[in-house]
Amino acid sequence: MKKNKHVLCEKPIALNYQDAQKMIAASKKYNKFFMEAFWTRFNPSFRAAFDKIKQGEIGNIRYINADFAFYVQEKKGSRMFDLKLGGGSLMDIGVYPLFLAYTTLGIPESIYAKSIFHPSGVDTQTSIILNYKEAQAVLFSGISNTSNMKATISGTNGRINLNPTWHMAESFTLIKEKEEINYNFPTEKMGYNYEIEECHNCILNNVIESQLWSHKNSLELIKIVEEVKIQIGLDFIINKH
Repeated sequence: MKKNKHVLCEKPIALNYQDAQKMIAASKKYNKFFMEAFWTRFNPSFRAAFDKIKQGEIGNIRYINADFAFYVQEKKGSRMFDLKLGGGSLMDIGVYPLFLAYTTLGIPESIYAKSIFHPSGVDTQTSIILNYKEAQAVLFSGISNTSNMKATISGTNGRINLNPTWHMAESFTLIKEKEEINYNFPTEKMGYNYEIEECHNCILNNVIESQLWSHKNSLELIKIVEEVKIQIGLDFIINKH
């Protein structure tokens, strides 16, 4: 940004809250577009499901359940098992379930998290409970096993299932009063194009952040991630330059 470049930054925005603050401060100082690349936020299926939640289709949200796990075979030099490279399940994929809970319910009142660790110090499995005034989110990430990769958002009048693989879903199911309605939103290729289009639109309109995934959203999410890191005792080795 200092060099007059707009930035789309791969998620998570940073390994800690302080670095995220500096990045967003740079965006404002140099008047350059900056966005964390949480591509799920721009996924047509996710946006449509989120709209139905905001419209009250399933009532008041009381429970979210989301997992994101796949087996990673350890290989020499693998980033996933390197503490210096931000390895482990939390930062690579655990941020997705946290993103879902945050986008739907906001900032939790309290957090409880526990992990299983690899000898290198990275987490291989992390379970998280986010407590809200009238709701809970039960979340899981792992790189030592597979999972259903499905997410459920349950309310007082029904529930929505984001179908596998939920973070890049092409469909969701609305279940209400014993009736199931399937909504299909096939994506183009992998689906990264939707966040790219959002970047282009923001830059063309001379704005430095997206309204769909703002600087505030990124800072609030990384703050939640920071608390999970404290809870599980995860401390990355950050090289100081």
